[in-house]
Order: sequence, then C-alpha cells, then structure tokens
Amino acid sequence: MNILMLGVGGFIGSNLAAHLLANSDHVIAGIDDNDEKIADIQHERFTFIPGDVRRIGDKVDDLVRWADVVVDLIAYANPSIYITRPLDVVNLNLFQNLELIDRCIKHRKRLVQFSTSEVYGLSEGRRKPFSEDETNLVMGPVKKQRWIYASAKELLERIIYAHGQQDGLDFTIIRPFNFVGPKFDYLVGPGALGGPRVFSHFMSALLTGGPMQLVDGGHAHRSYTHIDDASRAIQLIIDRPSACHQEILNIGSPQNGATVRELAHLMLDLYRELTGKSSEAKLVDIAGTSFYGEGYEDCDWRIPDIRKLEALGWQPRINLRDTFRSTMAWYLDRIDSADELPSYLRAEAVSLA
Repeated sequence: MNILMLGVGGFIGSNLAAHLLANSDHVIAGIDDNDEKIADIQHERFTFIPGDVRRIGDKVDDLVRWADVVVDLIAYANPSIYITRPLDVVNLNLFQNLELIDRCIKHRKRLVQFSTSEVYGLSEGRRKPFSEDETNLVMGPVKKQRWIYASAKELLERIIYAHGQQDGLDFTIIRPFNFVGPKFDYLVGPGALGGPRVFSHFMSALLTGGPMQLVDGGHAHRSYTHIDDASRAIQLIIDRPSACHQEILNIGSPQNGATVRELAHLMLDLYRELTGKSSEAKLVDIAGTSFYGEGYEDCDWRIPDIRKLEALGWQPRINLRDTFRSTMAWYLDRIDSADELPSYLRAEAVSLA
C-alpha cells in the first residue's frame, strides 16, 4: 500500500512512520517542513519530501494521485496559538485541509484525517467517557478563543462526513487522546508561559529546577496514551479500510487517567527513580488566563470511550507509569541538562508575560 503522510516530521508522524516501516510492507512518502525528528529513518520504502503544504500544491496533488491512502496530521495544536493567532489556526486546521479533501475526492483516494479529542468541548460536569457517535460537542462562548481550534476541527469533521454522504469520500477520522512518547514535542525555558504540552513544561522543570506550573490548580483530568499503542491503533485503521469506512474513532487509554497535579507528582517520582536524585522543581498554582492569556478555557475531564476500536481487536497495553517512564527515559538518555537538547527540543514556548 502506498501511504502519503502530511506532517510526517511531527511527534505522531515520525513515530508512526517508523512503526509502519518496521511492522508492514507499506511504502511511505512523507511531507513536512522539518525533518529533524525523522533524520534517523533511513529506509528504502520511505521518501521524505521537504516543503510546506501551503506552498507546494502541485506536488501534493501528484502525491495524492500516487497514494492509496492519505494520512493527514497537519495542525496547529497549541492553546497559546489558539489565543494569540486564531486566524492562523483556522487557516491551517480548516482551510488548508479542505484543499486536501478536494484532492482526495478528485483522485478517489482514502483519507485518514486526524482530528482532536478537543472537539468534545466542555465536560459540563459529566464523568462519562466521550463517545464518538453519542456525546454532544459543547464549546464555550465565542470570546473564549481557546475553542477556535476545536471548532475548526469540528467543522472539518462535519465537512468530511458530508462529503462521505454526498460524494462517497472514503474516510476515517481519528480523535487522539493525549499521545505521549519519545520525540514528544520540545522542552521550554524555566517558568515559561504557554506551550502545547504539560509534559514539555514538567520535564523542563525537572531538568532545570524551574516551577511545575499547575494551570488552575492542576485539577483537569486527562488520559494518556503511549505512542506505541497509538501507532498500533493507527496501523489497524490503515490496514482495515472496510471496517473503518466513514467512521470516527477515538484512540486513547481510559485506564491511564490522572489529574495534571497527579501527573506532576508521578513525574517527580519517576525523575528520582530514573536519575537517583530529587529535582528542585516545586509545584506552583497559576491561573489559566495568566499561563495562556485572556480567552483561555478548558475541559476539566476528558476520557475516551474506545469500544469501537476494541471491537476491531485493539487494546492499549502500556500503563500510565510505564508511558511516562519510557518517555522521560528517552530524554534522560540523551541529555544531562536542557541546554544539551537537540534544536527541535529547545523551541521556545509562546510568552504571554
């Protein structure tokens, strides 16, 4: 099978490409504007095409024609950017993806579209797992620009679904729930504000002694999925087109639930276990609007219903502690301090100070 991956140089794309090359005979062509995370992938069935999809439309069209399945991973996934650059978020996450959908329809190609668990919106006090086909999608008010990313992704999902009904588009939509693992994003400076991932901030704090900042007390509850489990699920989806035809599927590990505060304590404990010493990092509460900016709002509970994937034979295997232990070990195996990280792991977070 020929697979075109857009966003192959990101955290999910780089891990997925390596997994597919090791566990299938698929041929992969990957597009991204950065190849640092895939620099170690040297394989006869993998071709990297450098470029920004917003500027290489003709090349993308040729590659869609070549592919059997198109895996679209392109997105801005950073709450700070949702607030500071909302129109850029809509342009990339919605309008650029609409062009790709048109190409898939034109060439009659299957689309595996990455969405987000954020489309579920506010939990509004509910404590039931989020179901792909049953849970209402509830966003906050327009002034809370935090939801512009989720709203763009939701509209993209609805347009894809409509094309499936009207034009016969063969699609599968994936809603990922907090994937974690090696090559996970980047670290930030001590006490930095904003940024996409709690792991990035906590790992940086552990390495530098900076504060482990708990947004709104760290009471938000999430589930975390090891990227190896996620890659197995994505391969299953790619390899079972008829079973996943025009379906929306959560990928997550419901058993790996924890509050952000609990996660901070877990990472402190794992740091001691892995290094043999205690970090000087301290837990510090901070308001969400101070950390991300005005217009921030969040869901306090987000756990997936994975019965649809379970029916296809998939189960997550890696527990919460092992998920974070292996991810932290990957960093610690490569560095002694944050200053020694590779350049792609030292990107600065958006500062709202």
